[in-house]
Amino acid sequence: MKKDFGLIFLIHLILIILIYASPFLFSCKLILIGVLYIYIQEIFLKGCFLTHMQFGKDPEMTFYYEYLTMLGFKVNKRKLKFFMAWIMPLIILGFALIWQEILGIKVLFF
Repeated sequence: MKKDFGLIFLIHLILIILIYASPFLFSCKLILIGVLYIYIQEIFLKGCFLTHMQFGKDPEMTFYYEYLTMLGFKVNKRKLKFFMAWIMPLIILGFALIWQEILGIKVLFF
């Protein structure tokens, strides 16, 4: 259970960057699969498996909470967890739908 900037941190960070860039990189269908995967993790694991590996099995812990508080931000752990686990994936999917389907902009990959 490490809280430093090691390998799990780097993997986590790269995945988060890819998730936020996903509307520009991947098709809406692939993003939908990713959203469903995130929801399945939340339902069955009560969180992200990388977060559990890095910080333990606290069901309210998030990568964002740990590093935002390290930077001095005061955030509500439970509200941040709900937003990042349930709302943000829908925002990303919605943005991807607008970007790809309504605006008709093609993705770089898949």
